[in-house]
Amino acid sequence: MSILKNKKRDEDIIRKVIEFKSEYLPIDKDRLVLFAVDFLESRNIEPTFDKIVATTFKLFPRKFSLIGFSEYPDSNVIRECLHLHCTKSKSWLSGNLRSGYRVTEKGKYFLDETKKILEGKIKVTTTYGSIPKRKEVTFINILKKTDAYKKYIQDKKEEITQSEILEALRVPSNSRELIKSHLKKYLEYANRIEDSSAMDFLEFIKRGLGGWGNA
Repeated sequence: MSILKNKKRDEDIIRKVIEFKSEYLPIDKDRLVLFAVDFLESRNIEPTFDKIVATTFKLFPRKFSLIGFSEYPDSNVIRECLHLHCTKSKSWLSGNLRSGYRVTEKGKYFLDETKKILEGKIKVTTTYGSIPKRKEVTFINILKKTDAYKKYIQDKKEEITQSEILEALRVPSNSRELIKSHLKKYLEYANRIEDSSAMDFLEFIKRGLGGWGNA
């Protein structure tokens, strides 16, 4: 019965965690995951993977949300920080996904430093972390290397050809359905990663194609 009570108590505590009030976006994800593990340990909650995911997201939602679904945690990113970086590479933590994790002696130094950064006692001069290199980012980066996009940025819109637009959208032929499908996909990707310049370019293409990109 005590085990069930402890489990309920742990979950209730985690559910009540609120977003960290200080600015945390400039701090790299590994440090924030380390902080979350200590957060659990300091409250006598065993830092298992599920609890770490939930706690990390509750504390730092703007840093660990899924692209396009800000209400959900990105467990893959947290797992990478937790298992590959904080444990294997940096030795800030000990343990594994099955047994749970603990802050190491080495980790305590970086944990203390992280707390001081969050408290404003240490200023961060470099912004750590970036949007994960996923499909959305990869496709938009490829888009930005095309001649059509470069001409658009250089304000040479009138020089953009139909073939360059097809190349930008990675459409092999002048197919209405393919153009419509690819344009919709690219607009979704640009919106997910909040890339305004790519969005503007794609909206420009959409207007030029006479609404072919409309759903």
